[in-house]
Amino acid sequence: MASLKLGFIGAGNMASAILNGVLDCGAAAPEQIWISNRHEEKLVPFRLRGVHVTLDNAEVARSADIVVLAVKPQMFSDVIKEIADLTEGKCVVSIAAGISVSWLKARLPGTLLVRAMPNTPLLVGRGATAVAAAPEVPPVLFQTVLDLFSAAGVVEVIDETQMDDILNVNGSTPAFFFRMADVMMQQALAAGIAPHVAASLIAQTMEGSAQMLKQSGKTPEELTRQVCSPGGTTMAALSAFEDLGFDAMMREAMNRCVRRSRELGQ
Repeated sequence: MASLKLGFIGAGNMASAILNGVLDCGAAAPEQIWISNRHEEKLVPFRLRGVHVTLDNAEVARSADIVVLAVKPQMFSDVIKEIADLTEGKCVVSIAAGISVSWLKARLPGTLLVRAMPNTPLLVGRGATAVAAAPEVPPVLFQTVLDLFSAAGVVEVIDETQMDDILNVNGSTPAFFFRMADVMMQQALAAGIAPHVAASLIAQTMEGSAQMLKQSGKTPEELTRQVCSPGGTTMAALSAFEDLGFDAMMREAMNRCVRRSRELGQ
């Protein structure tokens, strides 16, 4: 990435996470990076890091070799109109749900396009990003895009047709885990357990469980059985999952997630 200039249109959480990851690992120098946002106050932290900041999206598109579109899907049409004549021969990376490569290709002719789905744990360097395979993008440039996201977590390459479904795996799912942790926290507080104690134990348990899933070579089903003792407390707890239809509820949540992505899609 030493000779390439990197641009971000949008300065929200995702752009911040990717940009900070790149700077923190030394993948690019501040003077190689441009970022724009319509609210000037959002740009202050980046100015302090030595990054070029601007309110003009077109300036980013003119200046950068790789442009990350980090705006909400509802804003894409307006942003695309601002940069449509400036991206030919450049690489544009979309991180928005539902925006297909074919839709972008029709509006950004001659542009090398990559679609990615990161998640909010990028903010703490533990992100999980799915990137759609892009055969039209030169391999060296595609690897550079992968390196952007791997600076703040793990990256996996999938087929573009799977991008709506991948929301169920990494995109929206941090909220699933946070929702479960919130219920656990409420139960702990109701039992008189100190908030900091409950938060520490819940977070460490989630992190430790994730590490077991990554390192043990066992399936989630096998690890579930490993926690359970016949007639024990965990079996009693999991019986509620069965009685109240946990699996069906999760599948419906995931299906609604995908449907909404396709509704937003273009």
